[in-house]
Amino acid sequence: MYIILFSFLDIRSKCYDDNGKDYRGIVSKTNHGRECLYWDSKELKNSYFNAHRANALELGLGSHNYCRNPSNGRKPWCYFKSGRKVLTMHCDVPQCEKVEPTVPVPTCGQRQHKMYKVVRGGSTPIESQPWMAALYQISRRHKQETFLCGASLINPCWVMTAAHCFPDADFVEPKDYVIILGKSNLDETNLEKEQKFLVEKIIRHENFNDLTGALDNDITLIKIRSTSGQCASLTDSVQTICLPPSDIKLREGTKCEIAGFGKESYNSIVYSQLLKSASVQLISQEVCQSDKYYGKLLNNNMFCAGDPEWKVDACKGDSGGPLICEYNGQMALYGIISWGEECAKEHKPGVYTRITQYLPWINEKMSEDNILRSKKILK
Repeated sequence: MYIILFSFLDIRSKCYDDNGKDYRGIVSKTNHGRECLYWDSKELKNSYFNAHRANALELGLGSHNYCRNPSNGRKPWCYFKSGRKVLTMHCDVPQCEKVEPTVPVPTCGQRQHKMYKVVRGGSTPIESQPWMAALYQISRRHKQETFLCGASLINPCWVMTAAHCFPDADFVEPKDYVIILGKSNLDETNLEKEQKFLVEKIIRHENFNDLTGALDNDITLIKIRSTSGQCASLTDSVQTICLPPSDIKLREGTKCEIAGFGKESYNSIVYSQLLKSASVQLISQEVCQSDKYYGKLLNNNMFCAGDPEWKVDACKGDSGGPLICEYNGQMALYGIISWGEECAKEHKPGVYTRITQYLPWINEKMSEDNILRSKKILK
């Protein structure tokens, strides 16, 4: 059985910490300026470290020639060719300066631009919502890709979206979808910012249903990979969003953000071509479960958020996208845009999947995938 190995890159990394075991930058030359060999090149077929090892992903090896330290030695190194010989040498990458006291730097929920004013929202640069992902469905017959839903990058190899984006679960084929990160305009392609991925796996919540008229357990995990087997590279326009802590407590009225390419009003015919962001406020569970709002349709797997003046809301096409809230200085994915009655309708705010209810499920599914991958045998 052949297995595709995954890795991720941090193109902003200019140095390595400690001995560089976790270095994932893109330096690819030795101390003497020699070009490194690709870890999956045929010259390394019989070498101890190559991209075909069972634990290649863990070691950062893949279809690339970037310096790594899979041997846990003194610093990052690589193989290079000298005549007919394959040799090793440390790489031309400096060690990071140590800062005292050492304070862990969060790697998720960071962005270059804060969003500014979805219905009544405003266009926003992708750098303000760098975890925003666009899910496209591929039409084989017409050889085109059609925008389907929003999604959020929670890990360089995983995005999260709504389960109702895949209504016919029995007929869902990963090969029929692609994910694009770093996109701010549906009509344009920006090669400097965008990253496109194949869908490797779709894990829709097994208890998703819409029997009550509401969407319960409306959550799906999607594993992504590029054509060369890579996961997302972290840039100003592509970042992961933090998952919230299980004990997070956000008060009624807390301002959070939503983003997407959805319709600008309920009666609109087309989606917004530009990425839009808007601010909404959390509504208490008691209020949203009242008869004036959604009553018994709303359960604890869901929550509501809206605008006090009923002018701002998510709408059709925003489904699967993020509702993010600031917590302890970081942006966290608090909800998934799920359902609601029309858009920006009085006393009918947007309803969101409550992420904290699914943290065990998310961890379980991602861990299961890692275990299955590690058990595969290469031939």
